[in-house]
Amino acid sequence: KTQEFGSVGKSMHTLLLDGTLLDNVGYIINTLWALNLGYVAMFYLFVLLAAFTVMNMLIGVLCEVVNAVAETEKEGIMVSWVKMQLERIWEVEAGLDKLTGEISKEDFSMILESPDACFALAEAGGD
Repeated sequence: KTQEFGSVGKSMHTLLLDGTLLDNVGYIINTLWALNLGYVAMFYLFVLLAAFTVMNMLIGVLCEVVNAVAETEKEGIMVSWVKMQLERIWEVEAGLDKLTGEISKEDFSMILESPDACFALAEAGGD
């Protein structure tokens, strides 16, 4: 037995540090080589599996982050587009230059009577 694999706890610690985090792998390989070539093969298998597992987890996290950012950007673009369409319809229907911040219920009903406004809201997923 070696000091690194003297007990189950020490073995787990050695596999975590030296096998998964790849800290001082050469020393462990040489130590295992002196004991048995089969141990070296198992350690290499463990290192490969641990590296691929960590790599796949990191790729998964990266994909989720990219997907979340893309969804947020799509939503922001859609909100801007609908706002621009409704402002354009307001300018045409009401004959005013810009929205001043608040509109009345009657003005909103007037905007919703426009087919273009209904199309813009339907594209955005509004009912």
